[in-house]
Amino acid sequence: MILFECILGDGVDGNSLLSEEAKQSSGAQIMTPEEAAFVGLEGIPEDPQNRHRVLIACAPSAERFVQTRLEQHAGVQGFRAIKLG
Repeated sequence: MILFECILGDGVDGNSLLSEEAKQSSGAQIMTPEEAAFVGLEGIPEDPQNRHRVLIACAPSAERFVQTRLEQHAGVQGFRAIKLG
């Protein structure tokens, strides 16, 4: 699984990062760090700067697809991919 940690600008809704069609075709799931912890994803570091962020989980086969969407979204200030398991 690939987990993208996305830093968002003020007022940006994390759910706007991927369209419903993009989520369905890639199988990606967007969640807050709190939601990720609730479903059992461990090892997600706290952000020392307390920035607005969301997490996107996807299969390795969808990594490039999701990365391209994040690169194109004006509300994304930065992101990184974390490979899990």
